[in-house]
Amino acid sequence: MAKGLRVISERLNNVDLVIEVRDARIPLSSVNPNFERIVGKKHRLIVYNKFDLADPSTKQPVQRALQQLGTPVMFSSCQNDQDIRGILRYAAALADPIPQLNLMIVGMPNVGKSSLINALRRVGVNKGKAAATGNQPGVTRNVIGTVKVMEHPAIYLIDTPGVMVPHIADPVRSLRVALTGGIRDHLADEQVMADYLLFELNKRNASEAYTSFYNMPEPTNDVHTLLHAVAKRIGAVVKGGEYDYTTASKFLLKQYRQGKLGRFTLDDTNPDTLQHFFQKAQTPNLMSSGELSRRQEKKLLKLERRKEERRANNNNKSNSNYNKQDFDD
Repeated sequence: MAKGLRVISERLNNVDLVIEVRDARIPLSSVNPNFERIVGKKHRLIVYNKFDLADPSTKQPVQRALQQLGTPVMFSSCQNDQDIRGILRYAAALADPIPQLNLMIVGMPNVGKSSLINALRRVGVNKGKAAATGNQPGVTRNVIGTVKVMEHPAIYLIDTPGVMVPHIADPVRSLRVALTGGIRDHLADEQVMADYLLFELNKRNASEAYTSFYNMPEPTNDVHTLLHAVAKRIGAVVKGGEYDYTTASKFLLKQYRQGKLGRFTLDDTNPDTLQHFFQKAQTPNLMSSGELSRRQEKKLLKLERRKEERRANNNNKSNSNYNKQDFDD
């Protein structure tokens, strides 16, 4: 993460517009507050990517909350050329009076940065892939250089590695990031993510998304019942004839990420929640104790202990000097 932030910081002087890509399915959880400190007052456009997989009704409240703070925001699907043209038009409008613009793409892992670069290049200059893509985070590990995405005006783009928040203190937020592919599946535990997905589907009264596809007679709150049905449906059987719940979990997660279970936004998009979150994210003191890494938290505790020890030593010395003075008198 430190390397990624350093790379971004080093290249910012040559950048006219920063495009921060977030995941429309997790409009809050895909925000990295470290970008606020690095980007500062640089001109920025927020792009909520993968909107074709998110609940369409969440677009308006998120848009309104950010616009109230004066932050430009767009929603996109990399398969929708109209969305991509909108981003290019926004960038082109800034290339005045000098007909050239340098963009930088930033964002957390697996929010679709490389897919967006390829879409901008395809629509802008009618050329093929410039960046590797994948369904798992960490595909872009180094700055790939400068890519031309528009001829008139000339717009050049810099991709950067995905930069993860060092430590996500909120376990629910962490699960949402993992469920949408921001954390490698084996690190987050596929069956735990499947359990959380089942909870979200039932909470939204969307149980038909899995009961009909996996031939289940009724909804369930038991993830093992669901995984049994999934494994049976896809023929995931291990040696001895038992059903393979891990393979079933992976299949279920893939179905969700491809939008085959429906379009869902996992974060709370209540207007008050959005306003409070975005205001807090844009304040100068962006890294609250809840966003500190474990190492940073330990370091702060260590410093506090040292301060306490120094105070105690000073008090002991003062008392000792006072007692000695009494004895001399």
